[in-house]
Amino acid sequence: MRQASRYKLHRLLKTFSSDARGTIAITFGMSVIPLALAGSVALDMANSSKVKSQLQAAADTAVLAAATRLAGNASESDKEEIALSTFYANLSPYVQEQITSTPEVSVDFPNQTVSMNVAVSSAPLLGHILRDEIGISVSSAATLAPGTPVCMMALNPTKSKSINMQGTADLLAVGCAVHVNSSHPGNALYQNGTGTGTADSFCVKGGYEGTNFTPPPKHCYLEKDPIAAQFEADWATVNTDCQYSNWPQINIDGETELSPGVYCGGLDIKKGVVKLQTNGIYVFKNGPLNVQAHGTLMGDKVAILFTGNDTTRLITQAGADIIASARTESPFRGIIFAQEPTSIPQSENLIIGGGEININGIMYFPTQPLKVTGNGEIGTNAAQFAIIADTISIEGNGQLKIKIGQNYASTGLPDLPASGEIVYLND
Repeated sequence: MRQASRYKLHRLLKTFSSDARGTIAITFGMSVIPLALAGSVALDMANSSKVKSQLQAAADTAVLAAATRLAGNASESDKEEIALSTFYANLSPYVQEQITSTPEVSVDFPNQTVSMNVAVSSAPLLGHILRDEIGISVSSAATLAPGTPVCMMALNPTKSKSINMQGTADLLAVGCAVHVNSSHPGNALYQNGTGTGTADSFCVKGGYEGTNFTPPPKHCYLEKDPIAAQFEADWATVNTDCQYSNWPQINIDGETELSPGVYCGGLDIKKGVVKLQTNGIYVFKNGPLNVQAHGTLMGDKVAILFTGNDTTRLITQAGADIIASARTESPFRGIIFAQEPTSIPQSENLIIGGGEININGIMYFPTQPLKVTGNGEIGTNAAQFAIIADTISIEGNGQLKIKIGQNYASTGLPDLPASGEIVYLND
C-alpha cells in the first residue's frame, strides 16, 4: 500500500514536470516575436542612419559645388546640373536605388545661395514586419559670400600672353581683381621686366610666368563675357548708316562740339578740344578715331563705338587727353568705349599715356586686342574704370590704374563677375 502511494506521487510529479516544460516552451516561443521585431527595428534604424548620413554628405558636397560655380556666369540650369551630378556621384549604388524622385534643387541668384532637398524611401531590412518602407529626408544649402569685382579681363580662351606686362610699366587694380580666361599652360598671364602687378587677386585659367605679382596668381575657372548679352541687345538698336563722312581733321584751337551719330571714314583730333554731347551715342565706322598729342576728347555720359573695316580702331597718341564718362542708362549703360565683335582691326586699339587719361566706365573690346603703353599715369583720377578685351598688353614705363568699388552698380555699370568668393554651408 505504501509502495502504491509512492508510485502515484511519482506519476503526479512527472506529469507536473512535463507540464512545466510545455509552459516554458510556449512562453519562449511567444517571446521570439517581439525580440525579432525589436531586432528588425534596431537594424532598420542603423541602416536608415547610414543612408541618411550618406545622403546628407552628398547633398552638402553638391550644394558646395554648385555655389562655387555661382562665381561664373553660367545659367541657373547649369548650376542645377552641377548640383545633381555631384550629388549622385557621391552616393553608393544601394542608396541610389532608394531614391524614388529627383532631388529638388533651388538656385537663388540674388542671395547667391544653392539649396537641395532630398527624400527617399528605404525598404526594411527584414521585410514588411512592421512597415512597408521607411521615409528619410535631408536638406542642405550653401551660400557664396561676395568677392571682389573683376576690373580687368582678357577673354581669349587659348592665346599665350593674353595679359602681357612688359618693361617697367606698373598695373594697379584698386579694390578689384584681374582675370585671364586663356587656358595656355605656360604663360596665359605674363610679366617680364621690373614692372609690377598689384590687385586684390590675379586669376588665370592656364599657367603664368613672372614673379612681380602681388598676390601670386591662382588657378580659376573660365568666366563668360559679362557684357556680351547687354552689348548685343544694345547694338541691335543702332542704325549704322553714315551720317557724317570723311570729317575734316580737327586742327584748331578752342572747342568743337560734335553731334551724336555715325562718323564714317575716320576722325583725327590733332589740336583743340572736341566735346561730345551729354548722353550722346557716337559710332565710328570704316576708319579710326585718332586723338593726337595736342588734342583733347571730352564727353559726359557718352558711348563711343567702333564698327566696320579693319582700319576702325581707337588711337590716342602720347600727350593726348581723354576725359569722358559712360552713360548711366540703357542703351550702352556703363560702356564708354566698345568695338562691335565682328569688326577686327589690323592693329590693336592703342592708348599711349603722357596726357590726362581719365575714363569712367568700361572699355570693351571683346574680340580685339588693346595695348596700353607710354609714360605717365592712366586712370589715376577715375572713380570706376574697367577693361575687358580679347588680349591686353601693358608696356612702357608708366602706370595703368583701374578701379571698381563694391558699390559700382549704383554708378550705372553693368554686373561684373567677382573673384575670391568664399563658399560656406548654411547652418
